[in-house]
Amino acid sequence: MNQDVKPKEKLKRKEQLSDKKSPWWFGLQIQDLIRPITVKRLHLVYFGGFLLLLGAIGSYVYENYYREPTGEEFVDNIVEAAGGMEAWNKIKSGEFTRTHNLYADTGDLLRTTYETFYFKKTNEGVKLQIKAVGVDGSVVWVGQNAEGYWALRDGEVVDPKGTARKEGMMCDSEFCAPLCSSSMAFYRFSMPFKLKDPGVIPSIASTEINLLNLTSMGSSPIVEPTVLEITYNPEVGRDRWRFYIDTNDQLIHKIEYYNISDKGETRPEEIYWTDHKTESGITFSHRWTRYWPNGKIMDEYVYSDVDFETEISDGFFERNSSEVVALN
Repeated sequence: MNQDVKPKEKLKRKEQLSDKKSPWWFGLQIQDLIRPITVKRLHLVYFGGFLLLLGAIGSYVYENYYREPTGEEFVDNIVEAAGGMEAWNKIKSGEFTRTHNLYADTGDLLRTTYETFYFKKTNEGVKLQIKAVGVDGSVVWVGQNAEGYWALRDGEVVDPKGTARKEGMMCDSEFCAPLCSSSMAFYRFSMPFKLKDPGVIPSIASTEINLLNLTSMGSSPIVEPTVLEITYNPEVGRDRWRFYIDTNDQLIHKIEYYNISDKGETRPEEIYWTDHKTESGITFSHRWTRYWPNGKIMDEYVYSDVDFETEISDGFFERNSSEVVALN
């Protein structure tokens, strides 16, 4: 009878012991070197730690060397390559001459005109005044003061809108002002620094570009450029830009501008930027070129006589037409 009870008691005691759970860390302690399962568990912990470390290193390498930058980061890169925002903000006023050469699709030079841009940055925007020398040798001034736009031709007061349109300073929009095209030219000249303005939406775009395009961009050695696409918040603008940046120097070598007309039509424009030089701490293209479909140069703008050091007073832009006559 006693022999039948003992095995049942032993079995019950064994079940009670098996129900007791050990702490999770108990099996990780090396209590006896002859227990290989403990060593294996430690190896698993070490291996897991190694994987975490390897993952952290991989993440760091990818983040700093292989990850494609965001649009905002890339804007920071090209702004820095062009001299940086500090150098651009130090330029308060200045002037430069822009020579416009227009060609036929045969390559023959049709005409050459000259414009001198005078500008001054203010809290309200940029003040502009243009002195243009046409093919007939006449000297035209177009500016704006508190009373509105004004223009002179060879010292005589003329209609500012009609004169500006004749000199190519206006677009075909019904809302265009006498300095419209000149303001757009200065806006382009201010790239890439204007990409830091509020409301600009930058992103990296994909591209397919052939060898001829790369050669026209002046890339050396020839490498595929990075394309930066620019759009705007609706309250800022609706146009679209594409900037082709050489990865060697991080400078803009080509722009595509997609203008939206009054009728909602998209008008693409393609301009190649070459001959980059540094003036007063900022680097910009001194030659803008457009091409005919046959590869011949359509027209080009050449920048020269750059002066960002001589300060231009507010009175220069606020003077009346008689004072402009005296200047000549």
